[in-house]
Amino acid sequence: MTRLSCFFEKVSDLGVGLILLFIGLLFAVISFAIVPVIGLLFAIPIIVLAVAFLFARRSRACALLADRTRNVLWT
Repeated sequence: MTRLSCFFEKVSDLGVGLILLFIGLLFAVISFAIVPVIGLLFAIPIIVLAVAFLFARRSRACALLADRTRNVLWT
């Protein structure tokens, strides 16, 4: 695994999280206007999933790679 693939992993987690957050907030707004109970049943799990993607930890391979290459320029 390279540092570039670790970067794209984090960017994709952030992108998916933002898209899910937008969809969840859209469902929440629609649920208050049209169908309160059913809309919230969809909105709450989607928002929770979005937060999980936004605050996702790095994979073990990326964490090991970051630890190995932390002070490469200063050693």
